[in-house]
Amino acid sequence: MHWSDEAKEIFKQLMKSLPSSERQEIKESAQSRAESLADEENEDEVSVEASILAVIESTPKEFHDRLRDMMAYHGIDPEDYNAAFGE
Repeated sequence: MHWSDEAKEIFKQLMKSLPSSERQEIKESAQSRAESLADEENEDEVSVEASILAVIESTPKEFHDRLRDMMAYHGIDPEDYNAAFGE
């Protein structure tokens, strides 16, 4: 599946906030989830929204604070994703 350039970039940046020891496993899970989200919406490409949701859903809760910080750093309001964070 094709990813928008913006989705690829934010995915890459959010991955950087995660510990390197966990990153590969989370990355594989999140990539698969993002593509599933796009399929569910009958989209031809992964959007920024799907990318962000997939990373949140695939990241263990103990790393959510790091993820929130990185989102805020990139101008994404983490509070917009409270449901995905399970709050």
